[in-house]
Amino acid sequence: MTTDTDTGDHRPTSQAGTRRAVARITELWLFPVKSMAGTRVDSALVTATGLAGDRSWAVVDGEGKPVTAADEPRLRLVTPRLVDGQLLLDVPDATPGLAPDEAAAALSRWLGRDLRLASQETGGFADVAPVHVVSTASMSDATHAEECDACDISAPRANLVLDLAADLPDGETSERDWVGRTVRAGEAELALAKLPEHCLGIYADVPRGGTVTVGDQLLA
Repeated sequence: MTTDTDTGDHRPTSQAGTRRAVARITELWLFPVKSMAGTRVDSALVTATGLAGDRSWAVVDGEGKPVTAADEPRLRLVTPRLVDGQLLLDVPDATPGLAPDEAAAALSRWLGRDLRLASQETGGFADVAPVHVVSTASMSDATHAEECDACDISAPRANLVLDLAADLPDGETSERDWVGRTVRAGEAELALAKLPEHCLGIYADVPRGGTVTVGDQLLA
């Protein structure tokens, strides 16, 4: 996915002055396997490379090239689950809860091509940035649906879903006005750096990791 590249200047925490709540986290999502369905969680560890366990696996072909939903939309029908840190997958037309090697064989049979699952523990299969943030206001903005041509406006596959504060600073209407700002989310800090060109929300780097939990406020 291509992005605009105007990153602005991140505002250091030490110069941010008194922080105020600009949003609250209402949902947290992991996507353990790139291009497959997501898993909703109550809390997650945010690291420099993203949420722990997020996009740490990908489907690859016989040449080791990642296969995405753009190439094979049926991947969206596969549900990965993390159980005690282990990846299990529910593949259509196969026994639920398959380990990666078994799931790769089931995927190959189902999709009619030689496929396997490759892992990168550092979250190396993320497309653009470690963390994707979106607000419920953006997801419910019907006018944006005409512009959003590369994602499902009701499910943009973001990691953090936010309810915006009712009293945002003057001139701010959504999270997309926060480019260049560093915010606190739970124990983590997120440097809001890039706007998706064809999708909702905003992309963030992680200058400081830590645990985030549903219900945590975003402080700016």
